[in-house]
Amino acid sequence: MCRRCSLGLLSSLVLVALAVTGCATVPSFRPIPVVGPGYRIPSDFRVVGYFPSWSGDPQNLQFDALTQIDYAFLAPTPEGGYAPVHHPEKLEKLVALAHARGVKVLASVGGWTGYGPSPFDTISSDPVLTLRFVLNTLALIDDYDLDGLDIDWEFPSHEAADRFAVLIHALAADLHAAGKVLTIAVSATYRHGDAVEDGVIADVDFLDIMAYDDGVGGPPGVPHSSYAFAERALNYWLVSRDVPACKAVLGVPFYGRSLKNYHARTFRSIVADDPSAPAKDLSRGYAYNGFATIRAKTMRLARERAGGIMIWQIAQDAAGEDSLLNAIYDAIKRPIEYPLPRDRAYPVRTWYYPRFER
Repeated sequence: MCRRCSLGLLSSLVLVALAVTGCATVPSFRPIPVVGPGYRIPSDFRVVGYFPSWSGDPQNLQFDALTQIDYAFLAPTPEGGYAPVHHPEKLEKLVALAHARGVKVLASVGGWTGYGPSPFDTISSDPVLTLRFVLNTLALIDDYDLDGLDIDWEFPSHEAADRFAVLIHALAADLHAAGKVLTIAVSATYRHGDAVEDGVIADVDFLDIMAYDDGVGGPPGVPHSSYAFAERALNYWLVSRDVPACKAVLGVPFYGRSLKNYHARTFRSIVADDPSAPAKDLSRGYAYNGFATIRAKTMRLARERAGGIMIWQIAQDAAGEDSLLNAIYDAIKRPIEYPLPRDRAYPVRTWYYPRFER
């Protein structure tokens, strides 16, 4: 047999072997090394992580990769007060650890409550209850040394739009006077977003845009948080609603949903079953955001077009080099600028990466 024929036969055998083992179709995966000291988040960019009362240990959080943590959830009562805080000792520990690293902590109030009436409906319907809620909010923030409040009303109806605006205006006046932050979580689309009036946008510090759970409640088969869906969400708020870029914070999920029935799984559990999961967006029937998509959303959408990125939720993340939060931080990090000692003979210089600046 000639040498050319031998090489051709060998190449064919290699291709067959790769096809049989599946190596030719498995995406290459290189873990992202955990970002070490010496870096920071750009000063004009927010990284907001929701942290649930029912899961996770504050001790394990990557505080250097966050600018704000929203403790989820506190429950308002129809009387204008608050239900007892779930795991108050956990909230106190979170605040102490976060403040030591320069990270803000907000109380996130509300959350998904199903399709029944929200206590916010009752509170916003009565000026007395609205005032009581504002005063109780200020007391709560003072009791836990919090930096502000996140309102997660899912979702005010169009009939409640004016009342929602009045409630937010009352909260903003007193919270901002006390030097505190007020944010709201909003839908990714006009379906619920149109109930958020322009006055609300003006009153809050920024909006957390929940660009996930696309298709849920409808026919299965839709990846719940595609790049295209995130892009449409930003187009709605930035273009159709004229929200300033600095007030738009793009939400990303740290969980996946089944293409068969939208059942949810944490990113951590997906990686545990499939170590190559970070290299793709679909694993064993679950659609999610892997490294490439999460970094593209971070740089092309959140960094270039908006004012930050938000995560639901950080206790769902994988650890170490598989971490989505680490991937976000790696994408936007900037070196900390250390001035040289004054007694050096050459000029002090600072170093930065221009491509990470606008």
